[in-house]
Parts: sequence; C-alpha cells; structure tokens
Amino acid sequence: MLHDSISADEQAYRDIFDRLRARAPALARTSADERIAKLKRLYQAVYDLRGEIGEAGLEELGMDGRLALLPLKEEIGFVSERLAGWMEREEVEQVPSLMGRRGYIHWEPKGVVLHLATWNSPVLISLSPLVTMLAAGNAVVLKPSELAPLSADLVAKVIEKAGLTDDVAVVTGGPETAQALLKLPFNHVCYVGNNRVGRLVMEAAAKHFAGVTLEMGGKNPVIVERDADLDDAAAKISFGRHLVAGQVCLSPDYVLVHESVREPFVAALKTKIAAFYDPEGKGFQASPDLPRIVNTRHAARIKGLIDDAVAKGATVALGGEADVEARFVAPTVLENVGETMEIFHEEVFGPVLTVQGFSSREEAAREIAGRPNPLGLYIFTKDRATVDWYIDHTRAGSTAVNAVAAQANIGTLPFGGSNHSGIGRLGGRAGFREFSNGRGVVEDALDPAVGTPAAYPPFPPEMAAYVDHMLAPG
Repeated sequence: MLHDSISADEQAYRDIFDRLRARAPALARTSADERIAKLKRLYQAVYDLRGEIGEAGLEELGMDGRLALLPLKEEIGFVSERLAGWMEREEVEQVPSLMGRRGYIHWEPKGVVLHLATWNSPVLISLSPLVTMLAAGNAVVLKPSELAPLSADLVAKVIEKAGLTDDVAVVTGGPETAQALLKLPFNHVCYVGNNRVGRLVMEAAAKHFAGVTLEMGGKNPVIVERDADLDDAAAKISFGRHLVAGQVCLSPDYVLVHESVREPFVAALKTKIAAFYDPEGKGFQASPDLPRIVNTRHAARIKGLIDDAVAKGATVALGGEADVEARFVAPTVLENVGETMEIFHEEVFGPVLTVQGFSSREEAAREIAGRPNPLGLYIFTKDRATVDWYIDHTRAGSTAVNAVAAQANIGTLPFGGSNHSGIGRLGGRAGFREFSNGRGVVEDALDPAVGTPAAYPPFPPEMAAYVDHMLAPG
C-alpha cells in the first residue's frame, strides 16, 4: 500500500529495496563457484552487446564504447581466479591476548549496496565496481548516470541478459532518483563522481550509518623535473589529458615543470598534441580521435574557465577554441595561471592543461600541498631518489612515475582517493574487502575441558601482583 507521505516512485524504490534485503541472506551463503558463474554471465552479456555499447559511446561521447570494456574483462578474470581463496576464513597471528584460542576473520557481505555511477565511461563505471560487489555476495541497486541515457539502458539490458535481476536492480533517473534512493537504509553506498555530490552522498549515508565508498577526482598534478625525458613526458601527458576529452578522474589537470625546461617542455607538449589530434592540419575539431564533451552545459562550463583565465591574464599557448553546441573544446594549454582564476582551483574535467614553473622540489611540493589531495599524482624524472622524495613529501590517492593514468584497473593494486578525492578502495581483493564486513571471530575449544583456563571471582590476593607483573614494560 502506498504511504500517504511518499510518491509512487519512492514506493517503488522501497519495494525494490525490500525485495533485495529479503534476498540478501541467501546471497550471503552462496559459494565461490556460484558467484563466479554470475560474473562470467555478466561478461558474456557485455560481450554479446558490445556492438550496441560501442555505438552508444560514439553517440554520447564521440568514442567507441567498446574501448572501455577491456579492463572489465581483465577484472572479471582476475577476481574469478582468486575469489575462492579470498572467501576463506583468514587465520590471524597467535598473540598473548588470544591465550591459545583460535582467531580468524570471517568475510561476509555488507548486505544491500547502492551503487551510483557516473557518465564518463558509463558502462565500465557501472559494472566494474559491481564485479566485487557481487563477488562479496551482496545484493545491489545500480543507478547509472542519466547523462549517458543510451548506456544506462544498455547496463539494464546487460543485467537482464545475464540473468542477474534477482540480485541486481537497475534504476534509471536523474538527481531526484538518487536522492530518493539515498533515503533508504542501505548497508553501503558507492558513489563515483565529483566531490560536491560526494558530500551529499556521505551526509545521506550517515543517517543510516551506512558504509561509503567515494571515488571522486580533483586537480591531478604532474611534476616534470629538469632531468625528465621531455619528449616522453609530453607524449604521455598529452595522451592522458585527452582520454575521453579529459573527462577522466585520473587525467592530469596541471603541470608543474622545472623552470630550466619549461619552454622546451611546452613546445614539446604543443607538438605532441598537434601530432595526435591534428596530424593533417585540418583543425582539432576534425579529429576522429578526440572525443566530445558529454553535453553543452559542460562544454559551456569548460569554455567559461578558459575565458575567465584569459580575461585575468593567462596566456593561451595552444587551442582555446570551443563550439559549445557541437560539444567541442579544443585541446588547450594555458600558461601564467594564477590564484585569482577559477581554473586554478576548479577541476577542469576537459581537454585543458595549465602549466606552471617551479625552481625547487620543495616549491613544487608546497604547491601540491596547498590544494586538496588529488586522486592521481604524476612524476617525470630519471632519478630514483627524486621519485622517492616526491612520494615521501606529497599526498595523493595514487601515483604513477613516468606514466599517466596507468594506475587504474590493476587487480593487484587498490584504487581510490585521499580525502577530497575519495574514501575507500576499489578493484581486486581491495574491492572484495571494501564490500565485505571482516567479522573478527575468536573460538575456544569446543570441549571446555581442554579449553583455555579461566579465572573467575572471587579473586585471590595474588591476582593484583600478577596484574602488576603483566603491566611491566617488555
């Protein structure tokens, strides 16, 4: 029966939640083989629909949607090969406080998980966290982004084709749908997107004491030291900045380059960008390899950041053009960017790089420390000690050395942010544990006659001396 104070949609979401909550205990008892079978059906459905996924990507972002499916295949294979071992009870080291008893960690699912996915790689970001959610034995409500509606419909089609609708409910809709879902008492909420919405998700989850995984973004810095291979750095930074036209949480956002090599680096950067996206001199807008901005609102926002910077004194070293209606922003390099400019503080999420010089590594580290912790930090140098210094003197969710955006979708590495750029870890075993509850268990002998001796009151006078003895420094 519909409650008077909620809408029909909200009642429908409650019904979905209640159905999954009732399903959760059975899912918790599924074996590794049963969970692996689900993952394999999931990938088979994705593979069968790869053509439609590719076309949706071209329509929504100007890039073949199949390109993002390779990490999903690898992740499902990696998890499937190891899941049985991850699910085993994890024996812990025998310490004095166990007093000879057995101690172990029992990995159990969180229960019902809400997964709010974003739009910049809509199928992958919807399904990749889902892999470890299902591997951990959870029931899931998945809301793909409304900004990529074709892909959202395909995600629902994948779940149906894989026969997973009993375990996974795909709910489509905009911000009002997410807000309604966040009112429900999920055990855990996973959100991939920006930190403005991340704060709202965290506040809503707190009302139910739900766990949260927030994978957000931020202004990711690149450090180009004086000894870096400038040609290699320029190529990798250019490519990493223009993945999905810069609409990737790990894309480099600003470059800190040593003053002694700043001019040749900018020249190399311009050369590489032109070689990648305007090799025939027809203009960046003619490039078949440069994706489009997701919608006109975001295109206008990026153009506004460029215009604001230029009006306040920034220099356009490359690009600067935009066609908002065509969802096109040219690859752009800005110099002389300062703190009065919006682009200095705001994550661009588009094909724009700002370049700043530095004269010492301490100055570069201070510049990074003055902003919220980034999701990714990149270091280009040939010196081992320099790499270690920067890792020790900066904070970030992840780091790549002489590489850009290479640290995601690696099964053996946990992936996530730091404070403003994220909370929690995704991928591989880290993802399995993120969506599991590690229940600590202590067992005494099943037969009390051979179990750990216990002391009960009334205690003898000697007990105080024994306690004092135990308190003595080791």
